[in-house]
Amino acid sequence: MNAISPAIPAHADAQLDNDAFRAHVRAWLRDNLPDALTRRNRTAVHPTRDDMLDISAILHRNGWSVPGWPVEEGGTGWSPMQRYIFDAELVAAGAPTNNIQGVGLVGPVIARFGTPEQKARFLPDIREGKVYWSQGFSEPGAGSDLASLRTRAVREGDHYVVNGQKIWNSHSHFSDWIFCLVRTDPDAKPQKGISFLLVDLKSPGVTVRPIQSIDGGESLCEVFFDNVIVPADQLVGEENRGWDYAKWLLGNERVATANVPRNKRNLALIRDMAKVEKRWGRPLIESADLRHRLGQLEIDMLALEEAVMLALGSGSDDAGLPSVLKLEGTRLQQEILRMMVEVLGPYGAAFYPEPKDRDGAYLPGQPHAVDMVADFLFMRAATIYGGSSEVQRNILARLLLRGETANHRELTDDQRMLADSAAGFARKHDAFGNLRKRPATRDNIRAVLASFAEMGWTGLGLPEAAGGYGGGAGDIAVIAGELGRGLVAEPFIGCVVAPGALLAACGASADLAALVSGETVFAVAHDEPEARGKTQWVTTRARRDGDGWVLDGLKCVVAGATAADVFLVSARTSGGDGDADGISLFRVPATAAGVAVKPFRTIDNQQVGDVVLDGARLGADALIGAEGQAFAALDAMTARAIMAACADAVGAMEQALWTTRDYIRTRRQFGAALADFQALQHRLADMFVELELARASLARGLGALDLADADERRALVSASKARIGRAGFHVGAQGIQLHGGMGMTEECVIGHYFRRLKVFDTAYGDGHYHVCAWADAGAKAG
Repeated sequence: MNAISPAIPAHADAQLDNDAFRAHVRAWLRDNLPDALTRRNRTAVHPTRDDMLDISAILHRNGWSVPGWPVEEGGTGWSPMQRYIFDAELVAAGAPTNNIQGVGLVGPVIARFGTPEQKARFLPDIREGKVYWSQGFSEPGAGSDLASLRTRAVREGDHYVVNGQKIWNSHSHFSDWIFCLVRTDPDAKPQKGISFLLVDLKSPGVTVRPIQSIDGGESLCEVFFDNVIVPADQLVGEENRGWDYAKWLLGNERVATANVPRNKRNLALIRDMAKVEKRWGRPLIESADLRHRLGQLEIDMLALEEAVMLALGSGSDDAGLPSVLKLEGTRLQQEILRMMVEVLGPYGAAFYPEPKDRDGAYLPGQPHAVDMVADFLFMRAATIYGGSSEVQRNILARLLLRGETANHRELTDDQRMLADSAAGFARKHDAFGNLRKRPATRDNIRAVLASFAEMGWTGLGLPEAAGGYGGGAGDIAVIAGELGRGLVAEPFIGCVVAPGALLAACGASADLAALVSGETVFAVAHDEPEARGKTQWVTTRARRDGDGWVLDGLKCVVAGATAADVFLVSARTSGGDGDADGISLFRVPATAAGVAVKPFRTIDNQQVGDVVLDGARLGADALIGAEGQAFAALDAMTARAIMAACADAVGAMEQALWTTRDYIRTRRQFGAALADFQALQHRLADMFVELELARASLARGLGALDLADADERRALVSASKARIGRAGFHVGAQGIQLHGGMGMTEECVIGHYFRRLKVFDTAYGDGHYHVCAWADAGAKAG
């Protein structure tokens, strides 16, 4: 073991910013964790008692063994974010689990509800890694349904007599103590009459039987109590209040069930394994299919991690959050492990013995295969323990139907005013109600765009020096979200956000002023039928002709094409069709000779058009910026437009979910409300999970817009677009399903949300393109 570094002054690390804190923790762990310990536990399925107690003892020497406890009991005083960083660094360093039953569960309960004598008796040994604890909640007839437990504790003088059975207890076979929920009042209501008792596993009458799990290991147990005498001073808190303490305990670590650090570590392992494992003479990592699937899992992990970050940063007490994180975290955990085993190829079917049985045994395949298969098998339990996935969906459905879920939008006062203004506009505009009454003529579209200018929206996110109103992408997202919620079809993104971003990137101040004032309607004509999301794919050609230019090409699905005064057209002046260099930007009047607009509408009733350039002649002043150097501006514009579209989609998803919830509350079938059917409740819960992950992806993508590294920005925006597109399809499709036949009719609004979300998935490149873009970026980085 390496020498223990001297501890820094107590709790001084709590004053470090997150980056400095992460660096300090990483360096300390590197210098102080024994190499043998980390080697054993990087992929260990069942860490040993000695290793789990040793890590507590090692961390205790630096005052870090119980970071979540009160400071007066040895806690660190760290913020929730610092605790998350600490846990992530422990996993990355290969540290074993820090006796979670003692450190993370019973310790905090004793510290919060125990007597001074109990704190003095039990907490030091947990803190110093001297005593191992297990949890005794589940029973053969009371798994996730803890209120049905029947283990009985009868008070007789100064002690209790305990009889009953607990099951699925982790590590009881090598634990010293167990904390149990026991029934002390059999006549009380199911959730009453339960007490929280601490039991010495060496007590007469206690029998522990290990249960071998499907991976071949032993970490789960059943514990039998046969007239076990437990002193009354080992009751925590008040008699018959154990249910309250258990609820507090289970909610104490709201983000831990997402298991983000371990999932991220396993994703990185897949990349490393795929560089070693081969197929047909080539490393698996070179397989486009594997990179795509891995990229999708990585994108899902980004969304989950951002959801955790938002929860830690906001301190939200939304009752549905733990269920969302557990559902997605355990789903990802199992999907990642499944892929790891697939990467092993034929050796994914091999049985590998427990470490204690490996001496002299032949271990087939690569060394990394040994614990992967066992972990894959054992973690089928992830969606069962701690409240199964079905129970989590029940919880979410109940909260949704009662209206007890939080919105999660953290808005500034100015953004709240923007949201109110945009919501008011959408209500007054009544896009759905006027769908068949108000034709989307050029004049009508221009009138709406003029109202955007009057409300100041055309200047948002643009520099004040150029006549804009300042603000950022988050402000634009607020408006876009409300317009999506209201199904407003007029091109806010196509004629406001995208032109503004493009002109600002090019420094075209005069045009920016015209855009902000509403004097000129601009539309960006960049996308082409073959591009399918690739910004640099430009086949439209511009050639010099005397002092001017001649343009030839086709631009497709141009938002605002029928209302625009000026098109901002990308055209190639040199280079190949897919080159980033050689693209130029031109100002093209809609009335110029050789310019034709072919109008049509999208399935969500947006008026768009193809713009045909057939020998369009322009003056020398039509060129915006430097010749052949427009890609960077187009790239920045595309990122901002995509994130505004993502915000629009999230707004549409939110309204689609609430519309569906209200429908199943009131619609009756077979004599009951649709909301009474569990199968439909679970569909509603899954819609909410997808919405929460889309919200998190939106936040991650908006934050990426300010990155200086264009490659990193582009990859993260692609990740957001892909994840939100998938979530949007799920929410929209399930909304129709839960509306039944009504959902298939033009007069039902849910179908219009589905159509809008489908158009979003198509715009700026579909989900497949953006997953590939993320995966390719990861391949280059790796």
